[in-house]
Amino acid sequence: MCVRRLVFSFGMTLVLGALLITLCGAPQLLGQAVATGTVTGSITDESGALIQGAKVEVTDVSTGQVTSTITNDQGQYVIVDLKPGQYNLSVSKQGFAVTKSTIQAKVGVTTTVNLAVKVGVSTTVVEVQAAGTELQTTNATVGNTITGVALEALPSIQRDVSTFIELQPGVSPDGSVAGAVVDQSTFMLDGGNNSSDMDGSMTVYTGGFGGDPTGGIVFNTIGAGASGVMPTPVDSVEEFKVNTANQTADFNNSSGAQIQVVTKRGTNTWHGTAYEYYLDNNFSANTWDNNLSNTKLPSYHYSRFGGAVGGPLIPKEILGGKTYFFFNYEGFRWPNSATIERSVPSDNMRNGILTFGGQTYNILNYDDRGIGINPLVQQMWNQYMPHGNDTSCGSLLGSRCDGTNTIGFKANMAAPYKSDFAVGRLDHDFGSKWHFMSSYRFYHLINTTKDQIDIGGLLPGDKLGVPASASTKPSVPWYLVAGLTTNISTNTTNEFHYSFLRNWWAWNRAGDPVQLSGLAGAL
Repeated sequence: MCVRRLVFSFGMTLVLGALLITLCGAPQLLGQAVATGTVTGSITDESGALIQGAKVEVTDVSTGQVTSTITNDQGQYVIVDLKPGQYNLSVSKQGFAVTKSTIQAKVGVTTTVNLAVKVGVSTTVVEVQAAGTELQTTNATVGNTITGVALEALPSIQRDVSTFIELQPGVSPDGSVAGAVVDQSTFMLDGGNNSSDMDGSMTVYTGGFGGDPTGGIVFNTIGAGASGVMPTPVDSVEEFKVNTANQTADFNNSSGAQIQVVTKRGTNTWHGTAYEYYLDNNFSANTWDNNLSNTKLPSYHYSRFGGAVGGPLIPKEILGGKTYFFFNYEGFRWPNSATIERSVPSDNMRNGILTFGGQTYNILNYDDRGIGINPLVQQMWNQYMPHGNDTSCGSLLGSRCDGTNTIGFKANMAAPYKSDFAVGRLDHDFGSKWHFMSSYRFYHLINTTKDQIDIGGLLPGDKLGVPASASTKPSVPWYLVAGLTTNISTNTTNEFHYSFLRNWWAWNRAGDPVQLSGLAGAL
């Protein structure tokens, strides 16, 4: 049995790697597939004697595509590159009854199906139930696969499957695996590399999709969970696999976890979903600090909505086979509002009256020039510093306010968060031996942050006393992958994979204009 695999993975400007693996010999030597599953096993008769030359066929229940092989002289067979899903397995040989079973192919998993055929005519069919086993005898990889109903039913933060990484044994909440640094995980998507080339986890420069979506505007964190560059919404994913230890040589390129995600595909029947998840805080209680300063509860709601559809793109066969497609769009709208607090001069300080150690001092009495407070500074404070409303200097300020010379200005600030995601997948069978797939993902995020806030109306369009964010973290990545699988013969399969990941993001900040004429620069 021989399997030849050629994988290319490209970044924005550099070729990240090219890997050619030729695997020949017994099924025990097979590695894990990049985005597909493998079924292997032995065929025997009722006495336990190995059957050579038996024909083994697996039929994709969703598309009807048939893949076949012949058992070797040891009665063993291997069928590789099976798309995740349910298959009907059939074993036939002259002088024996046809034996059938149902199996489930899972991404990155080698399923062992051993069958015993009975002597009889080929018109006799024997049904075997639960012939497959989840026990991995071909490698020692530790991991878990999440499919179908489980993907929809398990709780996920922001409805992204990257949340499920933390459900595996030995994985900490930040995505660190078995003590390895969080950036040492590899994220595979449809057989290509979806890992961030900057931090490896999407938790340093941009927020992880399984964590705080605001990038710290509310919880003062960047992202709670590791993820790949492209988001992987639940409704777009067929299977999700996490390997945490003992990865095989074809994927062991990092010391952390290996995450494999496969996009849903079209089938012979039309299927689709439409959904919206809405959350509003109008019935939530205000904080103690806000009540103390008469600051209203920040009002916000968010809506996550989308739809998916898949099926046969063309109802008849062209170019030797059928064409299937799948499409999913998901939007997220969060006209968020968050309470912010900044330190501003008190009314006394604006007039040059300071308090230290319980004693009050007027700067004018200690100025030999008789000028008192600098009129330019006083002008700047009065023009660009709103009057404070929190003498208690709440928890949002910490120790940056003394309650006398400086007090807190607390108010609600608009912090909108908006994203659009889309994925499309195309599958085509060029006959029974050539299988093509391609998927494209696009993501556009506008994320408002609290890194730079204008409370004085300095920037165009802003008003004194109305906080406005002047900083955003936009992210516009896209991802393309294409693959061609060729069944050269009953014991030789060749697979070519190409992927291109564009990881575009920025930290946008407003400029620093001179606030008042006469000042050398901005304050």
